[in-house]
Amino acid sequence: MPINRSPLKATKKKSSDKDPSLTSSVSNLDERFLSRHSGSAPDLPTLSTSVKERKKRKLQDDDEDVMVLIKGMFSDLSSEQDVRFRSLQTTIDKLREENLEMVKNIEFMSTKYDDFLMQISALETEKSLDKRLIRQMEEKLESMERKNRATGIEIRNVPRTQAETKEGLCVIVQNMAQAMDLNLKESEIKDVYRINTKDSSNPIITEFTTVLKKEKIIKAVKAFNKNKKPGEKLNTSHLKLETPMKPVYVSETLTHKTQRLFHLARNFQKNFNYMFCWTTHGVVYLRKDEKSPQLRISTEEDIEKLNKKE
Repeated sequence: MPINRSPLKATKKKSSDKDPSLTSSVSNLDERFLSRHSGSAPDLPTLSTSVKERKKRKLQDDDEDVMVLIKGMFSDLSSEQDVRFRSLQTTIDKLREENLEMVKNIEFMSTKYDDFLMQISALETEKSLDKRLIRQMEEKLESMERKNRATGIEIRNVPRTQAETKEGLCVIVQNMAQAMDLNLKESEIKDVYRINTKDSSNPIITEFTTVLKKEKIIKAVKAFNKNKKPGEKLNTSHLKLETPMKPVYVSETLTHKTQRLFHLARNFQKNFNYMFCWTTHGVVYLRKDEKSPQLRISTEEDIEKLNKKE
């Protein structure tokens, strides 16, 4: 630090002029002052150095605090990341276990599915065999029923009389044969009875002793009705019934299956203007016109095929 000595010198000059003792005192003070400051002058650089050291230590302390803080933050972040990682690892392990369980379940279901497919295939094969067997049995049953009804005819649209008996029905059948110039003995009739139907037609079923007799009756009816007007064809008056005149229809006795086919065939005949629909020996036939070939109807699928063609 610079020391201004000029004022002291001016004061010394003025004082010496007035009082020698005062001048001596001032001189002594000045010397002590100079000696004090001259002794402390070498300590000024030491003071600056200590200030720098303190600032340096302070900066070092601040850096250390910052590093401690950063280390703490990194430690906390690392701990948090470890917790999250462990949680994530636990979740992944659970998902892996669930995935393994799902894979096992899928493999189990796949195995069961394959087993089901095999069972279904076996059932379908068995079903196909059962259908074939059932069809064969139906055909055999149909053949047996057809043979049992081979000697019978069905007379429809005959009014019911009071106190109707088998003898009375037998007389009606004989009168019908007589109208067609056929000699029918009572002994040639095996059985005669009336059946109840849903359409209330209640046809008369007549069974003959032979198939030949049944065939003669059917042919005679067709020949009788041929080339006749509707009112002249076979009717209740030919049966000698005292009722209003009604047409009478005669056909073979058909099985339930053949009756169903015959009904469908007649509906097809009306819808598509086929000229002929008839049964022979329990089999249904269709014919479009006189020049067309006859079509045998054995199943309902045959009717469906004809519907598609038409």
